[in-house]
Amino acid sequence: MNHKIFSYYQNFKVFFTFLLFWIGIQFGEIIEDSIAFFLVITVGVIHGANDLLILSKTDLNRKKIFFKNLLIYLFLISLCVSFFFFNAFLAIIMFIVISSYHFGEEHNSNKIRTRNKLDKLYYINYGLIIFGMLFYNSKPQLKTIMVDLTGTYLNSNIIKTTLIVNIIIFILLHIYFKLNKKILLKETLEEVFYIMFLFLVFKTTSLIFGFAIYFILWHSLPSILNQVLFLSGEVNKTTLLKFIKKAFLYWLISASSILILYIFTPNIKLFSSSLFVILFSVTVPHMWVMSRMKFI
Repeated sequence: MNHKIFSYYQNFKVFFTFLLFWIGIQFGEIIEDSIAFFLVITVGVIHGANDLLILSKTDLNRKKIFFKNLLIYLFLISLCVSFFFFNAFLAIIMFIVISSYHFGEEHNSNKIRTRNKLDKLYYINYGLIIFGMLFYNSKPQLKTIMVDLTGTYLNSNIIKTTLIVNIIIFILLHIYFKLNKKILLKETLEEVFYIMFLFLVFKTTSLIFGFAIYFILWHSLPSILNQVLFLSGEVNKTTLLKFIKKAFLYWLISASSILILYIFTPNIKLFSSSLFVILFSVTVPHMWVMSRMKFI
């Protein structure tokens, strides 16, 4: 049953990406960004809302270990928030690199049939391509958000060069994996198609909307399915509703934090900037929890 759900989701993901891509063509940036904020604040935040429940599951209800991990989790959140206010520019670079690895691992860990340093390089490489395409196609919007957060911005030539270099690395890694029978040719062709498709999506949509399309459809929803499977042993309507119910309190806290940060931080003028700070603060601890989940 579960393998069918994941198979069906691939078709769902592509279909709704096309749908949102069409919306991006038909409507203006205000509509796009409104949809994007709604999706990220709801589905995006929920996908990391049950981290503590997953921690309790991984620790087999051993209270001492769970509370130790809880302290680590809260410490990582505090560290990220402190780091952002200490040096916002480096925090953004750190967020991009860490999120790149997280996106790549979530998307490709079941496809690469190897366990060495090259798969970790490939995870980062894949994520950097996603961010590179997104930034390359939305340079004016990226500059606005970067200036709002840091007072400076990423040079256009750096963005372009980074994207080209990572595409070259992507090609070389796939050649290596294919020659060593670590990946199927079909999977390589699928990834090339998806990357070209996402490039077109990012070129047509705003920065925030393009990020939301990838973050929700290509990352958050597949992650939720994996988490539900891990916590309940199966994915169906009942287990999904149970997951959302348990996530509600954490979601409420996170959504409130975004609004509070936006209202009471005078140097942050854009709502999207506040959203970034929250995403940055929870990405590192969430990635740590997901890595623990994979080893159970």
